Amino acid sequence: MGYGFERAENSHGYSVEKVEEYTLEDLGGLDTTTISGAGDRAGHPPEPDFIWFGITERMKESTTLFYYHFKAKPLAKTPDSRVQPCRPNSWWSKEDREEVRRREPADYAVWRAANAIMDVRIEKMRLEIEAGLDAGETKDSLYYVDWDQLEEIGYKLENQKLVMSK
Repeated sequence: MGYGFERAENSHGYSVEKVEEYTLEDLGGLDTTTISGAGDRAGHPPEPDFIWFGITERMKESTTLFYYHFKAKPLAKTPDSRVQPCRPNSWWSKEDREEVRRREPADYAVWRAANAIMDVRIEKMRLEIEAGLDAGETKDSLYYVDWDQLEEIGYKLENQKLVMSK
């Protein structure tokens, strides 16, 4: 079932390394100088690129970042009406996993880059929360921080610092 696109690893100019680099620099938002569009008609500059993504295996961290970034009050329960149950892969052998990496190197490169970006964003959020607390913010004033999810992913608040509890 082809859609007329060649696989990234078979195309000219799109090595797995280039896919990973592009993901980190452009889609990851790590390069704040990246812009898209030509600005508006009033002559204002273009806006920086934006993309939000969730990593399935790290969905609690993904939603915690989402609430924090958009300063949205966390929901009591994350909606799941459109969530498909994942097929278990616990039976996969090490060889099975290596085969997936071999067959889908571009997808795996994006996944690795996304995880690196997630790590950076989680740490940045942690430092910003601590700075806010040091400046006099309270848990109540930081209404967009999902304190329960932070605890579930391994952070606890001790003496105005978020520390790993694992």
